[in-house]
Amino acid sequence: MVSPDGASPTAAQVLWATAARSPHRNCVTDLDSTDRTGPVTYAALVERVAAIAGGLRDAGPQVGDRVALLLHNGHAYVETYLAASAAGLVVVPLNTRLVREDYLHMLADSGSRLLVTSAEFLGRVPELRAVEGLRVLDADDGAVDDLARRGTPIDEPVASDPESPASLMYTSGTTGAPKAVVLTHRSWARVSDRTDEVLAFGDDEVILHVAPLTHGAGFLLLPTLGRGGHNLLCRSYDAGRTVSLIDGHGVSGMFLVPSMVRMLLDALPEGWTPPDTLRRIYYAGSPIDAATLREGTDRFAARMIQSFAQMESPMFFTVLDAEDHRRALADPESPLVRSAGRVLPGVELRIADDDGATLPPEEDGEIFARAPQTMSGYWNRPEATAATLTEGWLHTGDIGHLTEDGHLYIVDRKKDMIVTGGSNVYAREVEDILGTLPQVADAAVIGLPDRIWGEAVTAVVVPTPEAGAEARDDSVIITACRERLAGYRVPKRVIWVDELPRNAYGKVLKRALRERFG
Repeated sequence: MVSPDGASPTAAQVLWATAARSPHRNCVTDLDSTDRTGPVTYAALVERVAAIAGGLRDAGPQVGDRVALLLHNGHAYVETYLAASAAGLVVVPLNTRLVREDYLHMLADSGSRLLVTSAEFLGRVPELRAVEGLRVLDADDGAVDDLARRGTPIDEPVASDPESPASLMYTSGTTGAPKAVVLTHRSWARVSDRTDEVLAFGDDEVILHVAPLTHGAGFLLLPTLGRGGHNLLCRSYDAGRTVSLIDGHGVSGMFLVPSMVRMLLDALPEGWTPPDTLRRIYYAGSPIDAATLREGTDRFAARMIQSFAQMESPMFFTVLDAEDHRRALADPESPLVRSAGRVLPGVELRIADDDGATLPPEEDGEIFARAPQTMSGYWNRPEATAATLTEGWLHTGDIGHLTEDGHLYIVDRKKDMIVTGGSNVYAREVEDILGTLPQVADAAVIGLPDRIWGEAVTAVVVPTPEAGAEARDDSVIITACRERLAGYRVPKRVIWVDELPRNAYGKVLKRALRERFG
């Protein structure tokens, strides 16, 4: 998508170009739509998007204004996303799993002029209609159709500066109010090109979108459009249904987070084998446990690909490819089950100490990355931008090390490191052991204040449903850790809870645990 002269087409320009080449190819099918049940061709989608873009332009927002989308996967999301791009507007996708305070903060922080949403969210958060300076459109009440009818359709998408914002993508906010990551048109084009390359996209892709288009899955939409592929949209994720769709709709790939991979494996019928049409299961977003990685590699015939990056520089710093998965499956002792993959060409990755000095291979430190898709900064947060971006290097906040052969291993988040008795303990290595215990369904490890040790390593544990009250035995947890960890890394305290607090992105809120038990 990024041409030799550096031009970066917008999402709408990609759609227009593909429609000119392949007007009659199927572009989008909303599998949960009740009124439009068949596929929409590229030519038909351009006609619809052009009309909505004209309606958006006539509704008041000017080029560069922000348009927020609070919608489940479906026609309305894809059409308004592309129409906003065509009209030169900046898209602000809002995660559908957030709560009132999140939405009100993001709408105010982004200065959005327009919100396209549905009756579900307006009923859940009626205050959305009262946000100052915000016009609210209810897609369930025909508002998007009204835009298409009343506006004057545009002929061509607005040409945007490649360095201008294409979207504001809000972070998960585990340490405070969510910040908006500014991704430019060039950033999106770079991600699209890298997706096409890493996932080996072909010209007959059928991509199943079961994860929210507002975040991870949305990064597959643009390269699929560029290839003239077919996008299958599901409003939400159902593992059993996903198996049926893979078998019956010629699905070539999809994006999942590791927990979705686990649910998909649990839903596979005995004896199931992947159809020839399925080329890849691409997953990212959080660590995957070794058992799930190996089982997935086996059941999906090694068609598994993992990547590591973050919203500030999306999707690809490193890749654990299909061959790495095969090696991890073949060797029970292979360390690759814990690897985030090899550093990709064109990406610079280094491991730094607290002073920013580069560390040698095998030594743990903060992961710094420099990549062409990196954000231009945080929206209206110059201090946070300066603290996170230094001479083009992104401070990821993740702790890890590189091996001599170029594989990256992530051990923890920097803010989650525990300092006990002057020694560093990475919570993730303790959590990995807890996750193997039969009586543990979920676990988080935190440091709590201790007058002797400074911080005491503390395991917060959710028991499995099968485990009775007698299974809540602290000594079993501590003994299992002592057998596999240095003494200072063993939890000094075990706390049993019914569930761990998580944000809308599924990440454990360790701050909440420290506040609760500290």
